[in-house]
Amino acid sequence: MTLFYRTYTKERRFASLFFCFFAVVLTSSAQQNLFNIPAGDLTPKGTFFFQHQTNFYSLYSTESKNHFVWGLGSGWEIGANVLNLKADWRHIDWWNQSDGQNGYYNQHRFLTTNNADPAAPMKPLFQVTAQKFFFLSEKIKTTIGTQVGTNPFSYGTDPRLSHFTYNTWVYEPRHHVKFVVGPYVTDRGTVGEGNNIGVLVGFEYPLHKRLLLMGDFISGNNATAVSVLGFNFLATKRIQLCLGALVPNPRSGNQSGAVFELNILGFDDE
Repeated sequence: MTLFYRTYTKERRFASLFFCFFAVVLTSSAQQNLFNIPAGDLTPKGTFFFQHQTNFYSLYSTESKNHFVWGLGSGWEIGANVLNLKADWRHIDWWNQSDGQNGYYNQHRFLTTNNADPAAPMKPLFQVTAQKFFFLSEKIKTTIGTQVGTNPFSYGTDPRLSHFTYNTWVYEPRHHVKFVVGPYVTDRGTVGEGNNIGVLVGFEYPLHKRLLLMGDFISGNNATAVSVLGFNFLATKRIQLCLGALVPNPRSGNQSGAVFELNILGFDDE
C-alpha cells in the first residue's frame, strides 16, 4: 500500500504540472502542418507558429494535439509537440482513484494513457522536433524533419524513445497553392501496430482570398493512417481556423470524425 501511495502521489503531482502546462497551451504543431502532415512552410527567423488540433469522434470522445515551432533562420526550425491527448468526457474525474481499500485504480478515466503496451501508441506523447528546408527553385523545395519523444508517465518503467521522421517535397507555384508529397518512417511508439513506412500527401488551394480548400493523407494501416478534407478560414493575418472531415484508411481500425484546428502565427501571413 505504501508503494502504491507513493506511485499514485507522484502521478497526481506530475498530472497537475501537465495540466497546468496544457491549460497555458490552450489559452495561447512541431513543424507547421496542414491537418496531419507537414505543410512545407518555413517559420521565419525569430518568430513562432502554434497549432492546436482536436479530433471529435463522438459527443464524448476527443483526441487533441499541440505543436509549437520556432524559426532559427538558414532554413532551420525547431519545436515541441504534445500529442495523443485522448479524452472521454463522460468521466470528468480526470485521474483514476483508489477504492480506498484494495489500492487499485478505477478503470474509468478522463484521459487515456499508455506507457506499457508496445503495440499501441504512447499516450500522451511529448516530442522535440527539428526540420531543415532546402529551396531548389522559387516553386520547389524539400524538407527533412524528425519528431522524437516519449511518454512522460513512463517513470518506474524502462523509458522508450519514439520517432516520426519524414522527407517532404513541396511544389508551390504561388502563395497558398501547394502540393506536398514524401515518405515517412516511424515506430510503434508513435503509430502503434501496422506499417512503419509510408507516404504523406497533402494540398492547399484558395477558394477565396480568405478561404482555402485543404486536405492531407497518411498511407498505411497504423493509428495515424487517415485522410482529412476541409477548409482553412484565414480570420486575420495571424489567426487561422480550420474544419475538416476525418476518414480512416481501410483496415486501419481508426475512427471517423470531425477535425477542428486553430493556428496562431507570430508573423503576418501575406
